[in-house]
Amino acid sequence: MDRRKFLASSGVALSSAMAIPSFSKSPTPVMTAVPDSWTAVRDQFNISHKHIQMSQMLFASHPAPVREAISEYHRKFDEDPAIFWEENWVEAERRVTDAANRYTGAAPGEIALTDSTTQGLGLLYTGLKLKKGDEILTTTHDHYSTETSLDYAARRSGATIKRIDEYADPAKATVEEITRNIDTAINSRTRIVAITWVHSCDGVKLPVRAIAEVIRNANESRPAERRIYLCVDGVHGFGNQDDDIPSLGCDFFVAGTHKWLFGPRGTGLVWARTDAWDMVEPSIPAFRLNPFTRWLGQTADPDTFADLHSPGGFHAYEHRWALDRAFNFALEIGRDRIHQRTTQLSTRLKEGIRQMDKVHLFTPMDPALSAGINAFRIGKQSAGESVRAFYDHKIVASASPYTISYARLTPCVINTEDEVDRSLEAMRKIAANT
Repeated sequence: MDRRKFLASSGVALSSAMAIPSFSKSPTPVMTAVPDSWTAVRDQFNISHKHIQMSQMLFASHPAPVREAISEYHRKFDEDPAIFWEENWVEAERRVTDAANRYTGAAPGEIALTDSTTQGLGLLYTGLKLKKGDEILTTTHDHYSTETSLDYAARRSGATIKRIDEYADPAKATVEEITRNIDTAINSRTRIVAITWVHSCDGVKLPVRAIAEVIRNANESRPAERRIYLCVDGVHGFGNQDDDIPSLGCDFFVAGTHKWLFGPRGTGLVWARTDAWDMVEPSIPAFRLNPFTRWLGQTADPDTFADLHSPGGFHAYEHRWALDRAFNFALEIGRDRIHQRTTQLSTRLKEGIRQMDKVHLFTPMDPALSAGINAFRIGKQSAGESVRAFYDHKIVASASPYTISYARLTPCVINTEDEVDRSLEAMRKIAANT
């Protein structure tokens, strides 16, 4: 159904007497040039350099294209909020989803738009069609958002949760150890395997493809109705790795887009493989043409995962509609180049840490088992004490929010080799004083 016909027939327009004008379309600010060097990439950000920023993995600065789009949307919403929304909401969300599909390699209809990783995890896990007697297999390394969402899912469904150690020592973790522990833990009751691509506690990047192969092998001897589904919290690999999401082999993938991707704050997504859509029920009514048109008793196309699982209600559209600029920014730089640069800076950092007697590195050296998060302990300092010491050296570090907490430095593409080296020098001085 055409958007204008929908508005006219449903009464969604401001009033039956108000004609919908030919309004100016959504803004399309474009960078003056594709960044051709890491200095040019860095120059796209307004971030302060009074400190060395080594915590962009928490909450990122916006590059120029994203910042300009947010500003322009903000202006247009302030001028004519209802009309601007009515004239642009279908086209804008389609444009954002198309950009997400290009970046991730997803098929049409597979990506739902959310406001954060946590919202996506809550929608996914509490919507899973589990029942009493089913088991969720997850790990002892996961974040509060995953653990709590799974607890809610178990309470609602009567399913049980089994948590396992994927590795004994994060720095020495191997693909074989991780896949063996998961394979051993799977049993006849297992329906969900819930993992995190890159652990924010210790920086270990899980071999998702190898884990997916373990699950494929287990599913070969199971009836379709007892299929195991692989769910991934992917936020700390999303934006710094060079992988199409469907190629990872998982069934569901959740990520916020305001971290490594430098997307608008308050944006995220859930990807669901088409043949897994039936495993999850929607939790929040979606503001999409298809479900709303059907509710009105009018003809609609079959609903996709995106139609049903993009939470409705009015959002901070200035941010949501600017998300395509973040995907395009990353694609213009090159997903492969971003991955290589992140690996280069993190490897440089880890090699320096490894040479320090009083500093213990918890993140694997192998780039196949690590990404941009580098976790360590300086002497007997707590993570919080180390973060404060780095701040005294004008470096923004972070502490992992877990029962056992490590200090973290997380260089990204807006950082330089010199900033990595200065961070290492500060670490040597901090260690010498412990």
